[in-house]
Amino acid sequence: MKSVRAILFVFLAFILVLPFTAHGAPKQSITIGLLASVTGPMSFQGNAIVRGFTLALEEASYQVAGKKINVVTEDEVISPAIALTKTQKLVEKDHVDVLVGPVNSAAAPAMRDYVVQQKVPWIVPLAMPENLTLPPLANKYTFRVQAIPSQLNFPFAEWLYKNRGYRKMAAIGMDFPAGRDSVAAFKRSFEAAKGQIVQEIFTPLNTPDYGPYLSQIKKGEVDAVYAWYAGADAIKFDSQYVDFGLKDKVPLTGFMGITEEVIMDSVKHLVKGDTVIAAYVATIDTPENKKFVAAYRAKYNADPALPANNAYDAAKILLSAIDSLKGDISDKDKFLAAISKVKLNSARGPIFFDEHGQIVTDIYVCVADTKDGKMQNNVIDTIKAARQRLP
Repeated sequence: MKSVRAILFVFLAFILVLPFTAHGAPKQSITIGLLASVTGPMSFQGNAIVRGFTLALEEASYQVAGKKINVVTEDEVISPAIALTKTQKLVEKDHVDVLVGPVNSAAAPAMRDYVVQQKVPWIVPLAMPENLTLPPLANKYTFRVQAIPSQLNFPFAEWLYKNRGYRKMAAIGMDFPAGRDSVAAFKRSFEAAKGQIVQEIFTPLNTPDYGPYLSQIKKGEVDAVYAWYAGADAIKFDSQYVDFGLKDKVPLTGFMGITEEVIMDSVKHLVKGDTVIAAYVATIDTPENKKFVAAYRAKYNADPALPANNAYDAAKILLSAIDSLKGDISDKDKFLAAISKVKLNSARGPIFFDEHGQIVTDIYVCVADTKDGKMQNNVIDTIKAARQRLP
């Protein structure tokens, strides 16, 4: 009888202690969900994100403050619906402690309400919808390391007006949130400087033939064209801009996606002289960037592009926040506060978050040109500590 009582006592003690061990004690590992477009037309950017994120964690040996870091990667393709489904899987099945992604600007708004409802710390490495880090959508769970349309295009439009003397321009871009937000921000700033956007043209994702759109550009009426393209669409646009005879008649400017390192091998014969605005290029002349570029080249035999740097920064921010808490992220509010306070001297310069979770960062005016026998984005001017602009 005594032996039966003893067994029951041990069993009850085990049951009572189990919940505390599972839910009260700090976890011995930390799981990060990484959502990226590793297939489809944005795979250039998606795979660069995976590479940059992996490099940062490998440098830390996948450990911080005595905790092992696990990464679960999912392919968002380029579908907001798929991105949301994959996010739900990462949260509900994989039980991630923090979410990093997506690439697609249309996917981030589709994910936003679910992530906030689930109270998941979320770092956005590339998606650019303007309102994600502005009231009323801004929230304590969301942090973004990508410079967004107002942050890039307000100072860029002012720079072109002042330094290039452009007074009339056409704007053309991909018909999805980042493209439309970028054209809107550029137009607002250019017209505030007393310039004129003569026309706005938007093209569907995966457009095979830009001829019907390029033919609309009023060559005799504009000083230059502003363009927003990225990935496979940027390659096609760059090529057809030249084929359509516009290259030598109307200077091309725009978002650095049209000359980005991830596509440079494909467009290097097309983009000479293009002027772009960038939050990161591999040619930034600082010790931190030289170290980052050398490490990236050693691992991947390629130059890092903006998505890789953004993902590298995202990983470094998480590592810094976790380390500041000595590995204990069980108190979510403390973890979110730790992320919000991180300041890094990144490869792109000093970075920190504003009060809405949007990164504050230097941005760079670049011209694509040959240097040392290689076509690259050469920095010609730096705009310090650029912030997102409120409406």
